[in-house]
Amino acid sequence: MNCYILAGGRSRRMGTSKTALFLDRVVAAAKPVFDAVIAVQRAGGEETSIPTIFEERHENDGPIFGIIAALRHANACCFILAVDYPFITSDALRMLRDDGRVAAGQPLCAVWDPARLPELEARVAEGRRDLHGLWEEGMIDDSLARLLRNVNTPEDLEGT
Repeated sequence: MNCYILAGGRSRRMGTSKTALFLDRVVAAAKPVFDAVIAVQRAGGEETSIPTIFEERHENDGPIFGIIAALRHANACCFILAVDYPFITSDALRMLRDDGRVAAGQPLCAVWDPARLPELEARVAEGRRDLHGLWEEGMIDDSLARLLRNVNTPEDLEGT
């Protein structure tokens, strides 16, 4: 199974590129677990230090576009991982990969099936870019809560 790291966010709240801050950490955790680790960048974005694919051009922001690009590229079940999970570990990724469910409502750290692609494309066509309601929230061991905390602001990072 391949892992696609969503690295195309604009990092507005962080004030600096989350890809520059966290990509190396996230890649180091993912490489021992997955067959290939590939970055997904927004259209017009920069290549990363790992193989990089690009979203189609669109006017809106949102991770749904990166997920669509990854599913089209993989054409198989794949793991979607946002770059802003700098605390993730290989063990946690292995468990989530093997379990195959969305952990605690974390669709940006989960196995995705390409069968969801038509549903995602329909949402975009309707102007809906959110991921809410795609899954029921799963259960997760409390020990993983810290690892699955994403970082959007400098304050989030300092709270470690």
